[in-house]
Amino acid sequence: MNKHPLLSKLLVILSLMLLLSMPLLMVFNTIQERSAYRDEAASEVARAHAGPQTITGPVLHVPYTETFTRTVPVEGGRGETREERVTQSHVALRFPTRLDTRSQLETQTRWRGIFPVTVFTSNHRSTGRFVWSAVEPLEKNGEITLGQPRVVLGVSDLRGLLSAPQLTVAGQAVAMAPSPAALKLPLPLAAPVDAALLVPGAAFDITLGVELAGTGRIGWVPLADENTVNLTSSWPHPSFGGDFLPRTRQVSERGFEASWSVPSLSTQAQQVFAHQGELRSAPDSFSVSLDNPVDVYRLTERATKYALMFIVLTFSAFFVLEMVKRWRIHPMQYLMIGAALVLFFLLLLSLSEHLDFAWAYLLASAACIGLLTHYLRHVLRGWRPALGMSALLVALYGVLYGILVSEDNALMMGSLLLFGVLATIMVVTRKVDWYSVMGTDPQPAQ
Repeated sequence: MNKHPLLSKLLVILSLMLLLSMPLLMVFNTIQERSAYRDEAASEVARAHAGPQTITGPVLHVPYTETFTRTVPVEGGRGETREERVTQSHVALRFPTRLDTRSQLETQTRWRGIFPVTVFTSNHRSTGRFVWSAVEPLEKNGEITLGQPRVVLGVSDLRGLLSAPQLTVAGQAVAMAPSPAALKLPLPLAAPVDAALLVPGAAFDITLGVELAGTGRIGWVPLADENTVNLTSSWPHPSFGGDFLPRTRQVSERGFEASWSVPSLSTQAQQVFAHQGELRSAPDSFSVSLDNPVDVYRLTERATKYALMFIVLTFSAFFVLEMVKRWRIHPMQYLMIGAALVLFFLLLLSLSEHLDFAWAYLLASAACIGLLTHYLRHVLRGWRPALGMSALLVALYGVLYGILVSEDNALMMGSLLLFGVLATIMVVTRKVDWYSVMGTDPQPAQ
């Protein structure tokens, strides 16, 4: 190996890169642990406050019985038959012909240790209309007897109810309470309705007011024939999800406003809800998530994924300049420089938990560049080469930050960075006599 000093140096540098990948892996695992702690904190707040919320209903639930006569064979009667009266229990579900909801949502930040969790309180005012259609008997000559009709309503987490829902049916206020367990109603809240309203072809209007708290997300299941929801909030970073996006939306730093309009022809929600005892799929829904667009753990994890490339580019620059400028950099000095580069990502993680990510990135990069500048001044024996290498590091940190904050352009920026580095190396080393540097003589041409 002494005959090939360049090759020996190159192998040592590659070994150092592999060695530095171990602390990088430890930093990556630390990021995942901290992210898990943050998720656990959000779960704890949701348990104490209320979890994500989905509003289902209202739906008109009408139990009824059908009585009919059927002919059955007489046991041991040699073909003789008899008639018997049979009563069967069924349920009729009627969905609103229209349901218009106006919602207002306000957010607050709760802290669990150092982890912020976004919670919300919301106010919903709905107007709708039901049209009762007569229940057709399933058997010939069947007689239908209606039971107590109820308007049922569902929210994902009942702990989020800030007050009892305010329901009026045909202008009369009715009390909504938890569904009786013995009735096995499909939704957890129910209010009795006057059976006199159930006249075939007749319509009656309802109004519904709900004050609801939750964490992270709020959504709706579109069960009416015509569903419209208008939501306004001061939260500036909504993330719209579910099976339907809003028809219109306006988002600014002061908040957002979004409107959905979903007809029953566009969704299978009614069919799935009516057969939820038989089907395992959940009804269609649409929702808004109150996500933080600057997830420090996601950004730090992405930065760490570029860490090895960061070290490779830095070591490559030192290696090339070591040949061109005749610098002498010991492998231990390479290791010190690499350790400072690895420490940047741990500093970034710890600072971003307490500061805005941009400030955390600026402080962590400034600390590492300042340390390396001071160190390189002595390694390279002068301020000029030290400042030159520091300028290179500033450029690398700047490009990395651009990649992090511009996720859509990350691939393009990364590709341009690698191309630029390769082009620079090729230009700088275009006149290098590699045979002389490697300590070998070229083989004569045959």
